[in-house]
Amino acid sequence: MKTLSPVICILGPTNSGKTDLSMKLFDEVSAELISVDSVQIYKHADIGSNKISKDLQKKYPLELIDIIEPNEVYSVGEFLKDLKHSMDKSTESNKVPILVGGSMMYFFSYLVGFDDLPKSDPNIRRKILQDINEKGKEIAYNDLIAKDPEAAKNIHPNDTQRIVRALEVIEISKTTMSSFFKRKKNIIPKVFPIVIDKGKGSNIDAQLKNRVKDMLKKGFIDEVDEIIKIYKTNQLPLLNSAGYKEVSMFLENKIKKDVLIEKIFFAHKKLAKHQRTWIKKIPNLKAFQTVDTAKNEIMEYLSH
Repeated sequence: MKTLSPVICILGPTNSGKTDLSMKLFDEVSAELISVDSVQIYKHADIGSNKISKDLQKKYPLELIDIIEPNEVYSVGEFLKDLKHSMDKSTESNKVPILVGGSMMYFFSYLVGFDDLPKSDPNIRRKILQDINEKGKEIAYNDLIAKDPEAAKNIHPNDTQRIVRALEVIEISKTTMSSFFKRKKNIIPKVFPIVIDKGKGSNIDAQLKNRVKDMLKKGFIDEVDEIIKIYKTNQLPLLNSAGYKEVSMFLENKIKKDVLIEKIFFAHKKLAKHQRTWIKKIPNLKAFQTVDTAKNEIMEYLSH
């Protein structure tokens, strides 16, 4: 994937200020905002994925949000195809592509690269899903740890979609999914990848917990309930995501409302840890703790 325009990549763990930075840049440069988020791709998933409001979307239009249904599976390969299409449009319009989001596997696939993974086999996938339904997700995840610990380290134990895909790749190729990761020289000209990370600490935890409370006040539970009613099932790829999984469990009466905030909070804490694991694998990132310092550096880069 090549472009003559400079490419700005803004990544970082959840609740780090990535979106704010992208909007500040959009105000000052002719840019195309492209979401790199594996939850915001889903229609109806607004509150739990922290999409900006519809009014803000009119001012700051985002590519690659609301592009699939919650019952659909979306692969890294599909993301790369959609990303190329969005970036080609950006280049034709002489706009700077600004890639922003928290899906580090997507960023890794763009900035570093994967070898081509084998095509999905419906029969093998069906058998793995059947085993999960009969034996449970934990057994499947432990199986993945035994067969491909490197891949398992980068997949959340609740992420059924990616657990199934990793086991499927092993079954089809007779080798591990992690063996398909490749670290090639970055062939993207004029790319500027930065990571925003405020670091760890009690203040960050308090901010994240407040964000969770705000999501619930905005109607997160009703959002998940409506999605389940529309698709007539809670067995949806979307509902394996941090926050959505916990609200779905609450709606099934598996957890009580008084512990829901803590459950969602810890799910996002685990997500942030998972994101940082991927970040360490991406070379040549410039790290910043504040939005303003990152913005100044990017503007300096774009001025040359």
